[in-house]
Amino acid sequence: MTDATIFSVVQLGKYPATRARGQEGRARLDDLLEGRAGLDLTIDFSGVEVMNISFADEFLGKFLTSHDFSASSATVRVAGLNADNRYSVLVCVERRKTAVAVLEVDGSVSLLGDPILGMTFEVARDLIEFKASDVGAKLNLTPQNANNRLKRLVDVGALRKSQILGSARGGKEFAYSVATPPEGGSTLSPAQRALAGGSTRP
Repeated sequence: MTDATIFSVVQLGKYPATRARGQEGRARLDDLLEGRAGLDLTIDFSGVEVMNISFADEFLGKFLTSHDFSASSATVRVAGLNADNRYSVLVCVERRKTAVAVLEVDGSVSLLGDPILGMTFEVARDLIEFKASDVGAKLNLTPQNANNRLKRLVDVGALRKSQILGSARGGKEFAYSVATPPEGGSTLSPAQRALAGGSTRP
């Protein structure tokens, strides 16, 4: 069972521009993940007019690289990006050699970062639910090479995987899926945060 949660970045300000503010926001995200499995986290930048790369790196870049999202079956996406903020996110994920799923305004999901992973994610997105061999067939890869790419996408929270029970192939076999963008979900507003005494838990 998954738990859809939306973190509203505008609670950190419309023009967040310091590493200190980024560290503050990242601590809230870390607290949000603690002890929770199957989290579908949307980091929503709606209302943020502009952020600089220092804030984006401290807040998002370090958050993405400090967690193995596969360990808690979590997925992560960003949403509500304007052109300036999208550029800041792109720079920080490229510098840190990672990637992040992006919920676009039309409801589709893309990937910012490593172009090879981006191509793999496009295939995964179209398949919705699949095995490594399905992606391998689409990209002319061996199942092992496809699985290596999919593992990286799971690690950054772009995909979720589950073990196939009773597989006839022997050993462990996994099914992968792209998390469906939430229609709702609990949103962490500044008012809720104040009532919780600063906690980011909904």
